[in-house]
Amino acid sequence: MKVESHGSEFDVPDLLVSMFLKDFDSLPGSGCRDSICQLRGSIDEILEIVAHDPQVLSLPDCHKDFIRALAMKQALNKLGILYDA
Repeated sequence: MKVESHGSEFDVPDLLVSMFLKDFDSLPGSGCRDSICQLRGSIDEILEIVAHDPQVLSLPDCHKDFIRALAMKQALNKLGILYDA
């Protein structure tokens, strides 16, 4: 899956998104609002770090974490819990 972030396009493996969909499928309607908000915050933090310093993507661990954050964001979006209504 191609995901656009900060003006660039990144390849996010569909398998990774599917894995997070499976991991997060119990969250919608669970009443775990604080946990969901914390997860969103962690994802946003990683995305903001890259937005402020794109050079960090040249580091393999940072690139891996960034792709995982994009996959998590896609999974949350597909589950309808990325944003509050």
